[in-house]
This record gives sequence, C-alpha cells and structure tokens, in this order.
Amino acid sequence: MSAEFVERFMRFWAAPDPAALDELLHDDAHLVQPLMPEARSRAAYAQSTRRLLAVMPDLHGRTHRWGPTEDGVLIEHTLAGTLGGKALSWDLTDRITLRDGRVVERIAYFDPLPLVLGVVKRPRAWLPLLRASFTRR
Repeated sequence: MSAEFVERFMRFWAAPDPAALDELLHDDAHLVQPLMPEARSRAAYAQSTRRLLAVMPDLHGRTHRWGPTEDGVLIEHTLAGTLGGKALSWDLTDRITLRDGRVVERIAYFDPLPLVLGVVKRPRAWLPLLRASFTRR
C-alpha cells in the first residue's frame, strides 16, 4: 500500500493540481509545514496550494527516496519552481501518516532559511507573495 501511495504522491508533485488532492488526502487531514499556515482539512490545504501555485505556477517536485514507517511513509524530495524570474528549490522530508492509503497527517521538515533568503533576493516576487498571503482564507 505504501508504494501505491508514493506513486500517487509523485504524480501529484510532478504537476500539482489542488483538485487532485482527493486522491492523496482524507478530508480531515492535518498538514504542517514551515512558512505556511497549518491546514486541518483537505480544503484548507488545497487553498494553500492554490496560493503557492499563484506565485510559483511551475512548482513541481521530484522524489529521491522513500521508506515505509509503522503507520505511513517518509518521503525525501525536492520542490522547485520559478519565483520572481529566478529558479528556486528546496529539499524536504515529509513524515506522512496514512489511513486507508490516504494522508491523515503530514509533517514537512526542511530548513526554511534558504527559501526565505530566496524570497528576499527576488523583489519581483514580493507583490505576488503579498497578494497570495492576504487572499481570503
């Protein structure tokens, strides 16, 4: 079951589409990641994903490796895209708890400093980021 989930995860991050989150997340999924508000439902995470894609429309991910855990999987991957006209990428590890093959909890672990510095160095991205940040939640 873990391998099937990881295949769906990889397909999603190859070309993220918030409408496709039904295949990955339970409706009451709990998602935690640096620099973004905690999401306590699939709908909340879909909204966060839409805001992120508004400022990085070419965002995509590449999985490097994964391993099963007692209640889910650990996935090491890289997210990358263009922000303010320049490439930006960051490595992260997701600790994912699964129930019936879908996420009930995801905790993303990464050092946010390179991402913050990347944003600071791209003034063209500031206005789109502000707009996305203040989009009605």
